[in-house]
Amino acid sequence: MSSRRTKQMGSLVQETLASLLMREVSDPRLQNIVVTDVQMSPDLKVGHVYFTKSSVQDEWSEKEAIQGFKKATPYLRRMLGERLELRSVPELRFERDTHNEDLNRLLQLMESANGGKSTAEE
Repeated sequence: MSSRRTKQMGSLVQETLASLLMREVSDPRLQNIVVTDVQMSPDLKVGHVYFTKSSVQDEWSEKEAIQGFKKATPYLRRMLGERLELRSVPELRFERDTHNEDLNRLLQLMESANGGKSTAEE
């Protein structure tokens, strides 16, 4: 169960990382990357950062994005500490957000179970 404090910190970290990625990080591996969620550990020492590509049409490699994040992590942590005025900056762990892909797969399964009809048609 997430406390209000962990949710609030997650939101602040998400907003700050999104801003940094959009305006200050120049690594081409992180172009058009969107931070979709940040889940903080109860002690606020670890932030699980979920990301996806903003444009579905662009081809991208999850592995390359992770490498880009690994290279940018020291800078991102330093900027988080400065902008949020944190005494202790959380460790950042980056993971691809597969929520939309899972949702699309579920919708496809539902359509195939309905004999090809869209579930919205019913």
